[in-house]
Amino acid sequence: MKKGIVIVAAGAIVITLTLLLFQIFSPKNQAERAVENFYEYEQEGAYSLSWEMFHPSMQERMDKTEYLQVRGELFLGYLATEDYSYTLENTDKLKDWSMDDASESLDVVYQVQVNQRFKGDFGNFTIVQHVYATETDGQWRILWDFKDR
Repeated sequence: MKKGIVIVAAGAIVITLTLLLFQIFSPKNQAERAVENFYEYEQEGAYSLSWEMFHPSMQERMDKTEYLQVRGELFLGYLATEDYSYTLENTDKLKDWSMDDASESLDVVYQVQVNQRFKGDFGNFTIVQHVYATETDGQWRILWDFKDR
């Protein structure tokens, strides 16, 4: 009787651990983690590291030197804020997505809603942006949407 209980308990533990590992390493979770890493770099002012996370199409679109300069000025200069918080919401898997009308479509991307909350000289406000993550050459990369609507 005890042997049967031990076997059932061991089986339940193995199944639980397997499901947990699949969830942790799922493409959706990896995409969310990539977006989170990107915004952690941005919060730290490590814009060079966040730029490195861009998909090659984004890197072609945005000169690294210009990005480093403008991104810092955006928060400190234009928005008159030194810090912000962010949350990630509503991750969705999309197929055949492209960042603009001229780019090749990507087979699969994950769209993650990012809410950036600022407190600055112009009051409190939130910027909501959909950010896209896709796996390229074994690395998760970040894209933004530039399509005309």
